[in-house]
Amino acid sequence: MRIDDIDQEDADIDYFATDAAGHVLHVASGGGVLPESVAASQEDLLLLHQYFLTLPERGEAKAVEPGLQGNEPVRYARRGLFSFAKTRLHERDDAQYYLVARPTCPLTVAELPPPLAELLLRTRLPSNVGSLAMLDITAIS
Repeated sequence: MRIDDIDQEDADIDYFATDAAGHVLHVASGGGVLPESVAASQEDLLLLHQYFLTLPERGEAKAVEPGLQGNEPVRYARRGLFSFAKTRLHERDDAQYYLVARPTCPLTVAELPPPLAELLLRTRLPSNVGSLAMLDITAIS
């Protein structure tokens, strides 16, 4: 089932993408517009969400803001995902996200089971997130 526009605006939806280098990203939508590849299937998003939350930790997370060690983005970064959050919450058209936590041991799409890799590859960023502090999600296809 598709995630409709009202649900996108009302919720902080965690979703996932990959970059040009094959790194895996976690993005907290903060009430922003989801890429169509994510909004197209709530079921596929749930599969990815469950997979990433059950992965064992693979390293430390470098929190960009002090005091974030217990929050959700850091939890994803400990599992190897670069984690981004919305700059202005519930500003639907704001496409700017900032890096919240960086993994010390990044996960790549090549390490995922093929069916999950296929789902993740639907949502791609054309650049490499390894050096980004800000992310413009309009670049995600």
